[in-house]
Amino acid sequence: MHTLWQTPESRAALLKQLVAHSSVTHSQGEKTFPTMIRDLLMQLPYFQQHPEYISLVPTDDQRHAVVALYHAPQATETITLISHFDTVGIEDYGPFQPYAFDMDKLTAQFQQDARYLDTMSHDDLRSGDYLFGRGSMDMKPGLMLHMSLIEQAILEEWHVNLVLMTVPDEEVTSKGMHAAVAHVAQLCEQYDLSIFLHLNSEPTFQQAHHDTNHYHYTGSIGKIMPSVLVYGRETHVGTPANGLSSNFILSYILQEIEYQARFQEQFEIEETPLPVSLRVMDIKQHYDVQTPFRSVALFNIFLFKRNANELFTKFNEAVAEGMRKGLSHYQQRIAPTSVTPLDMQLMPYDDLLQYAVEHYGHDKVDAVIDTHIQTETEPHLQSIAIVDALMNLCRELGPTVVTFFAPPYYPATNASYHPLTEAISKTIDATSQTQFHRTSKRIHYFNGISDLSYVAPSPNGSGFEAYEDNTPVFNKTYAIPFKAIEAIQAPMINCGPIGKDAHKVTERIHTKSAFEELPVILTTIVKQHFL
Repeated sequence: MHTLWQTPESRAALLKQLVAHSSVTHSQGEKTFPTMIRDLLMQLPYFQQHPEYISLVPTDDQRHAVVALYHAPQATETITLISHFDTVGIEDYGPFQPYAFDMDKLTAQFQQDARYLDTMSHDDLRSGDYLFGRGSMDMKPGLMLHMSLIEQAILEEWHVNLVLMTVPDEEVTSKGMHAAVAHVAQLCEQYDLSIFLHLNSEPTFQQAHHDTNHYHYTGSIGKIMPSVLVYGRETHVGTPANGLSSNFILSYILQEIEYQARFQEQFEIEETPLPVSLRVMDIKQHYDVQTPFRSVALFNIFLFKRNANELFTKFNEAVAEGMRKGLSHYQQRIAPTSVTPLDMQLMPYDDLLQYAVEHYGHDKVDAVIDTHIQTETEPHLQSIAIVDALMNLCRELGPTVVTFFAPPYYPATNASYHPLTEAISKTIDATSQTQFHRTSKRIHYFNGISDLSYVAPSPNGSGFEAYEDNTPVFNKTYAIPFKAIEAIQAPMINCGPIGKDAHKVTERIHTKSAFEELPVILTTIVKQHFL
């Protein structure tokens, strides 16, 4: 029987075709990519007979996820196959940009001119075991593997449902995954599907130069961006004691958060990276001799078990401590003057919003929020603008520190020690060792951030309320389908091919791992645990 993607050669050809279609996040190619995937899947007779099983699921900005269902008669057990097709840009390729999406040509160009390669990538190039290109690792091989797997399910009439989900926007705010999750929750209701496993195939990250191990992951690290706006009191630089510099207070808050181990989490031998600020600025549009009195900072904090509620409590404690220290030093320093020192309060965004509504009415507050949503383009900038505008409206509150969240948010998820994922983990390693003489080691948390954050259980429970209440643009220009996430929660595992250097010029995929080893491993997972 003629097959499309069941040999190493045909899988390689498919991957090269997927990579060749540029799909940089927010590009036109990202918008047209889903149509190509639908057309490729429609080559399978099964989808020609059941076109209703392929959906292009829209985001709120004219992009689409692709959701394709292999519906096994009388089966309720379901596995989702999760991937993203957007990539980061190619500006870093310099003179090699024309070849960035042509895996064969780029690899050949590097063989002629290796100036962009470090020692490790040069060794890999000479080995002949790798192909280079943007998206060659992150993560079009995962999509290729899932398309091959769904074709195999159709050919062999597997008695398990497969839902292929490939999405845009993973590299930015995951709008594609949010849309796909909501659609899959509807599919489950429509066809009586019961999800038993979420299978992602993000690539493995090698741990050292000559590391030949394969890695699979039973969790995905969380990422959240708690933020703070310090609203002080303006004054002329000639009379500094009459004001309260927002930059001064913010500098103390930064000390309590950046590089602070109190925000780190451990899981066995793994630990989250330390928190850092992603943006720090005062909100002055031009130079003058008025002191800055509005300053903002956005922080990147990684999560293993903490949910938004727990993190926000811890964040507010640290902000309060920084504010207290800053105020104490400010009061000491202006004590020699005759000026009465100012005080300051800490207020989470939901309290500020409630105060504004009570004192100025819903219509006024909604108008302020809408204006600043239209003024800014990015959700994190909109969030800053809204908090700033509401504080300007409510100046009578006096010097205030407002804590809030800015998008995006990736909840931490982990299925380590769940009986199914433990059994699958053993299967992956056994298959890898016996058939390919390669060890596959389990890592508890995939640290590259992934869309698995939106499908699997959070270790400490959902705890979403603080995020919903304290994200100024939530359910306006940024939304997470929390109810749908809870509806489709199931154990998850991330098992993909070996690759190296995601988001770098030297991004590359190990060809034997992608085209020969992983197809067998993924098939074995399904056959041993679901058929």
